[in-house]
This record gives sequence, structure tokens and C-alpha cells, in this order.
Amino acid sequence: MTGRIIVTPFNTDTIISKPLTVKDDLITGYNIAPRNFVSIIKQGRHEIELCKAYWGYTPHWLKVLENSPYLARCETLQDKAMFKKSLQQRCLIPVSGYYEWKQFTRQKQAYAVRRPENRIFFLAGIWTRYPTSDVTYYETFALLTIKSNRFIHNISERMPVVITEESVEEWLNSDNLDKPESFLKPAAEQHLDYYPVSALVNNPDNGSRAVSEPNSKRFRFEQ
Repeated sequence: MTGRIIVTPFNTDTIISKPLTVKDDLITGYNIAPRNFVSIIKQGRHEIELCKAYWGYTPHWLKVLENSPYLARCETLQDKAMFKKSLQQRCLIPVSGYYEWKQFTRQKQAYAVRRPENRIFFLAGIWTRYPTSDVTYYETFALLTIKSNRFIHNISERMPVVITEESVEEWLNSDNLDKPESFLKPAAEQHLDYYPVSALVNNPDNGSRAVSEPNSKRFRFEQ
């Protein structure tokens, strides 16, 4: 289960091909957990914008905020009332990695999943607005997950949906609802690497770079 992400600084002027309006400062960290604010990219009224959003999908009617889901399964997305129209409000979460935990006989081992050279990539999300009064609100979101590709399946049965750089604008276009399944599929095996990290990652209060450092070899997909 994807429960933590890595976000390192990047150039907001060149992250996507279209101009990006920065509404909130980029939130970075090496061990960002759900129930925190994260930087997302979404289509605004007139422009594509980078803003902060709470990692926990919170519709306006939700009473117990701790019940806000931070992940949403693509396979059942349209079957649940909470997510019925969620694909009309899609977002991207720019990350330089995320963590997965694999269960062994006596313990779990955490792995960092990253692109070659730790480059930034985009995870697919859905967002909604949670009002805090008649005039104030904040954005909230959940990551979309799918069954893992063959490579990532070595450490986890599921993985986030990865949106390629070429598909960014198409994904953010809310009018493009004809074939969402064309986006909601596992990333190509060669797109991502993974490597084991120390138990420091298990505590979300540990936010130093040391959390993301490999403690063994890095695994790359081989044909």
C-alpha cells in the first residue's frame, strides 16, 4: 500500500509543457504521509495551477474527517458513491518517489520506488473541495491505485497510477472522460526502479534525506 511519498525540489517553470501558475509554495519532503498537505497540479478556472491539498479525499458531506480515504482503487472507483463523479476533477501529484512495504516472514521491508536518476514523475489523483465555512475551503485528494505491473509486483500487489509526461494535459482535461481506462493502467516496467531503505521510514516524523537512501542494491527492470 502506497502510504508515503518523496517530493524533492523541481523547476516549476519546466515541469510541464504549458505555463504553470504557482498558487502555493512547493511542499517537499522525504517521508510525506497521508493526512498532511501535499502539492498537487490541477486545472484551474483559466490555467493549470500548482496548489496545496490535503492528502485525504474529503467530500463536503463527510462528517468524520479521519475517514477520508487517501487511496482509491481504479477497479471500483465508479461503484462507490463517494467517487461517483470523481474523474471529473483529476489532478497530478508530482513526486520523486514513493514507498512500498513488502511482508516477509518476520517483518516488513520498506522499498523506495523511483525513476532512473530519481527524476520527477506524476501520480494520478482525484480531488474535491472541502468547505470550512461559507467562504473558505481547502482542496483534498486521493491517489489512484491499480494492480502492479510484473516488475513492481515483486514488492507490492498494487501501485499508484503513473501519468506520463506526454499525457499530462490530456489527463487534466476534465472534458476527456470518454476512455479513462486508457490512463488507469500500470506503468511500463522500465519506467521505475526500486531499492530497500532503512526502518527510519516507518516513523513519519523521520523526514531527513537519510530515510530515502538505499541500504542495498537498486533493482532495475531487465527484459
